Amino acid sequence: MTDLASLALRPARAEDAPALTALLRRSWLTTWAPELPFTAVQRFAAEDPAAGYVAGLAAEFLVAERKGVLLGMAHAMGDLLAALHVDPRAWGQGLGAALLAAAERRIAEGHAEARLEVLAFNARALRFYRRQGWAEQARRRGDEYGAPVEVVAMRKTLSR
Repeated sequence: MTDLASLALRPARAEDAPALTALLRRSWLTTWAPELPFTAVQRFAAEDPAAGYVAGLAAEFLVAERKGVLLGMAHAMGDLLAALHVDPRAWGQGLGAALLAAAERRIAEGHAEARLEVLAFNARALRFYRRQGWAEQARRRGDEYGAPVEVVAMRKTLSR
């Protein structure tokens, strides 16, 4: 665990776009790519969804930075935690928990319960969310760039 006192959580700014795009690409390639067929990884690379996601929605993101380096992001929409990514080089430092707590507070402003979806092969994320009080609600089949995946729906009751 690293000192969280030096961590700044703040709304994303326009100038964060390149770092956010790089973070999302790195996160996907580190976590998802090893679990998917090469054709799905090729499709991800060709479509570059990270750039489009950042261009369209970054104004809604909460980011974590330390000493001017962007290390993570969270995106809450309504009652949905749409995304939570921590730079793989900063895993295990408490950034994910700090971002998640801030996103949960944002969701709790209008909702008593929060929801998210995580891919079943992402055992690290499943363990993390369970430790943070999230409970599995259902599983369904999904698609990740043409590859079949299992999607885990999770929920958490929030304090208001």
